[in-house]
Amino acid sequence: MFLLGALVAWWYAWQDPTFMSLIVPPEMISKVRDDGELWMGSIVGVEPLASSGIMINNLRVSFGAVAGGITAGLFTIYLMVFNGLLIGAVATLVGQNNLAYPFWAFVFPHGSLELPAIFLAGGAGLLIGKAILFPGKYCRLDAIKFHASQAVQLVFGIVPMLIIAGIIEGFFSPNPSIPDPIKYLTGLGLFVLLIMYFGQKSMDNYQ
Repeated sequence: MFLLGALVAWWYAWQDPTFMSLIVPPEMISKVRDDGELWMGSIVGVEPLASSGIMINNLRVSFGAVAGGITAGLFTIYLMVFNGLLIGAVATLVGQNNLAYPFWAFVFPHGSLELPAIFLAGGAGLLIGKAILFPGKYCRLDAIKFHASQAVQLVFGIVPMLIIAGIIEGFFSPNPSIPDPIKYLTGLGLFVLLIMYFGQKSMDNYQ
């Protein structure tokens, strides 16, 4: 759903410039188009405050995605699609203004943990939505209890991922003294470690 939203926004933003203004804040568009700069420089010098704000926002979005399960998953789906639309439109904006390389260098280090955490939150919300709509062999209340317990287990994993991602986004990703290739390698390394961890947990559960 996230990727679908990103592809839709990318396509329409390239075809119709006015589409981007419906999703991306106007000050961000102006910063990129008029000044030829990214907006992350505002984080430098206020790293602790920015990092804590980022963590709170990401936790709010993730908990909203989980809680959205009580709407039969509709609010969860909305959050996943909207965030995809946003990243797709922003990607188009920076691509059109030759700022894609530094933008993705900023996103990769923390995004390698932040985006999977949000996806897991979406999965947790959809588990609850599934219990409401398709309880299967259980009565609906038992199905909600069962899938909600699974969702809670996902939340326990999401929180530390978002805390680490917030620290990286506040202190590492916007740091101009760190070369962009190092940021790309860091993001790739963290993502590989995350996949290895998931793979090991799956093997442990299988055994």
